[in-house]
Amino acid sequence: MANRKTKTTFQLGKQPPRYRFFLNPYEDMRFTKCPQCDNKMHQLKLPLMIHIDPVHMLSLTKTCRYCPHCDLLIAHQDDLEHFLASFFTEQQPEVVGNDYLVLGTLDKPAWKLRTQQQMTMEEMLESLHDFKEVVTFKVTGGWVRDDAKLSAKK
Repeated sequence: MANRKTKTTFQLGKQPPRYRFFLNPYEDMRFTKCPQCDNKMHQLKLPLMIHIDPVHMLSLTKTCRYCPHCDLLIAHQDDLEHFLASFFTEQQPEVVGNDYLVLGTLDKPAWKLRTQQQMTMEEMLESLHDFKEVVTFKVTGGWVRDDAKLSAKK
């Protein structure tokens, strides 16, 4: 019998994980088509839970791209960082530029409750859905100059 390495994952939220997540760092690519299956992407507005170093938690309702076939959720990093910078510039300027991590999503009723009253960290984790997987996509292809053919012509 073959030994298999089991992948151990730590689940922060108490709700079942949802979505495969991609934080899009490319400002010039908006992913109107899914980068995996090439189907048309939908838009999905949902609350994202974000941890900002050192100890700040923020829930932000954001419109993201979503592929129901691949269960892929894409948030645009430049939009997210622009909001965080403008929000914390007014609230706590010393936090601007700190590292952050998108932890997962919240259910809408929990998000509404959080906007109406302060929630403890334990209450937030009770309603947090971690991501099933965090994925990355690299841009490849395009026109590339072939130096080998160019030197052969000389």
